[in-house]
Amino acid sequence: MLLPRRWIRQLTYVAGFLVFALFLVLVANKNRIIHLDHFISGDLVPQFFQPPSDAYVVDISIGSCSFLNIKSPTCGEPDKSLGLYGDVPEGQWTKVDKDLLLGRLWVSKRHLYSKLIKPDFFDTQKNPRTVHLVWVGTKKDCTIKGNKDCIPEEVIRDYMKTHPFDDDGYKYYLDVNKDEKLHVDTDKSKSAHKYNEDYKLKQGEKLSEKDDSDTPKEAEDLKDSTVEDLKEVPESKLDQDQDQYETEPENNDQVYGDEVPDDVATEMANQVANEKRNGAEKHLVRRQKETSRHKLKDYMSIPTLKKLNEAGWESRGNGIWVKYGPPGSLSVTGIDVLYGTDAKDPRPNWNLLPNPILDTGAAPHLLPRLSFRVGPRMDYKSSFKKDLKFRKDGTFKILQVADLHFSTGVGKCRDPVPIESQEGCEADPRTLKFIETVLEIENPDFVVMTGDQVFGQAAPDPETALFKAVLPFVKRKIPYAITLGNHDDESNLSREQMMQLASSLPYSVASVGPDAVDGYGNYAVTVDGSKNRGVSAAFYFLDSHSRSKQPKTNPGYDWFKESQIAWVGMEAESLLAHKNKKELLSMAFFHIPIPEYRQTENRPMLGQLREGVTAPLFHSDMRSAFSQAGIQVATVGHDHANDYCLLNPDTENSEFKHNMWLCYGGAVGEGGYGGYNEYIRRMRVYNLNELGWSIDTWKRAENNPGELFEKQRVVEAGSAVDHV
Repeated sequence: MLLPRRWIRQLTYVAGFLVFALFLVLVANKNRIIHLDHFISGDLVPQFFQPPSDAYVVDISIGSCSFLNIKSPTCGEPDKSLGLYGDVPEGQWTKVDKDLLLGRLWVSKRHLYSKLIKPDFFDTQKNPRTVHLVWVGTKKDCTIKGNKDCIPEEVIRDYMKTHPFDDDGYKYYLDVNKDEKLHVDTDKSKSAHKYNEDYKLKQGEKLSEKDDSDTPKEAEDLKDSTVEDLKEVPESKLDQDQDQYETEPENNDQVYGDEVPDDVATEMANQVANEKRNGAEKHLVRRQKETSRHKLKDYMSIPTLKKLNEAGWESRGNGIWVKYGPPGSLSVTGIDVLYGTDAKDPRPNWNLLPNPILDTGAAPHLLPRLSFRVGPRMDYKSSFKKDLKFRKDGTFKILQVADLHFSTGVGKCRDPVPIESQEGCEADPRTLKFIETVLEIENPDFVVMTGDQVFGQAAPDPETALFKAVLPFVKRKIPYAITLGNHDDESNLSREQMMQLASSLPYSVASVGPDAVDGYGNYAVTVDGSKNRGVSAAFYFLDSHSRSKQPKTNPGYDWFKESQIAWVGMEAESLLAHKNKKELLSMAFFHIPIPEYRQTENRPMLGQLREGVTAPLFHSDMRSAFSQAGIQVATVGHDHANDYCLLNPDTENSEFKHNMWLCYGGAVGEGGYGGYNEYIRRMRVYNLNELGWSIDTWKRAENNPGELFEKQRVVEAGSAVDHV
């Protein structure tokens, strides 16, 4: 029995509405207007960052998952029977939880999988094998002559390290080149050049034969004959034989025509004869000639797939090749995926391959690249730790890096200066170049990133973006701290995961913070003084949150919570008790400014107020907590075009009358907005001095990083200076 037409019509409407609603949800999620990922529980640290190392990788594969089955945990996973050791139950396929396409297709996802087996399994195997090396080839490899299997050049070179060019390779070489035809140049106009080459060769042989002359007569005959020859030969014929020698160029003050004067020819002949007689070869370097094909360096013998397999190399599709070896310290224990040509991996025991995985269907500017870990999982926090301590001269320098706004991929420049540089501008590489320049100039002891390191809307893989941000500091072994901004968690990692990731990197002093305190990234760091002075400085890092969770009653940005205010007080009390109330240089770092940043009228201020201060509308009075803690300077980011330092007196707190400076770092990232009358990206430096208990600050701009500007002293004798 058919349904009534009215029912069918209503069901059609409902189905159409659901399809349209699903479409809107997917579009909103793709543009990070909503975050479906927040409704899916996840581990504290993303597993792809530090996969367990209690198993060895024995195989790699790529699988596709249709959106119809996307909720299934095994969707796209290769069958357990596939790959190496497919006949044993111990092998488990593990997914790198990243879509290789980064959401480019709504109908499916593609993931990279690795098959893992515990070490105990190999104890009973006759010839155990694990992955030792991974490589990804390129389309260019297929253009190598005779390389019909598109074997990567690096794989061929690795094979040749232990398999020199042998007779089989020579036969293969002859077979590959059997259709080659000798090309004979029949251009008769070149016959004169050939004559010149033959003539010069004969002259060289003649000089060699006369080289051993030990009588004055023979020497004189040699000179006379050379003079006559030089007079008759045009200048072009006087060049050294390039097939025999490479001659360093010399500067001649005079150029002669076809006829060489007698005195010049005589002088040149004497020079040639003397050099030959004395065996002088100062300017002559004889070319090396290999006597055996086994010693050739640039020739590549293309091995057969059978020989490659015998050497441990096997293809896994999509340009991926793996090399097998016995289980042990050289075994691969984890794989990850990063994206884009500018991707970097700061993890010391990871190897990011230069070539992207082939034929994945990913966007051209976001091609996935495989990174693999050799050896056990490392605790970067303890293995790569550098103590914070004042220098011997009593100084400690901090570089504040605010609002990097890094993307997955090179990123797009927004409002670059000059505007003519917009075309072809790559945001992240340009920003990194500026940072590298300032690091070379300032050589800071500590770096603080005050939020929006990652521009979530442009970073479908935030791990790739964050790795680029920290690399300049990791490779220089500079300790650094991180606070979160309002954009860092707009991608597919939660705020907690982003902070855990940031705090797990080499040389990072960051911490997720106490569970009882609101937010993620509330922590304190101390700096030891020189000459065993104990703690001389304290830094407080705070999570200023993001958008208000009560937009109807309190629109705008969120504010510091009571638990955070109480935490600052307790931390300060503990530190001051440890110092016996002695002098202590104290600073606070966070992203979104507190409301007091708006109070600029009739206050000492140095720097520019180009845009409105987007502080929270709700006043939670963190400023009083700063007074109680004895913090002299607070510094933030968020408002990109503001870069001022403002003196803020505490007139309302009768017990803790305390002046402090409220500063902006100035935005550095080309991927974030600029504008506001051609704002130039910049960074702020703080120089602390424990001898005079002072803090100086200045800035450096991208257009002229070698020149600092607006230098000022904000703290003197442990107290905030009350003037500019």
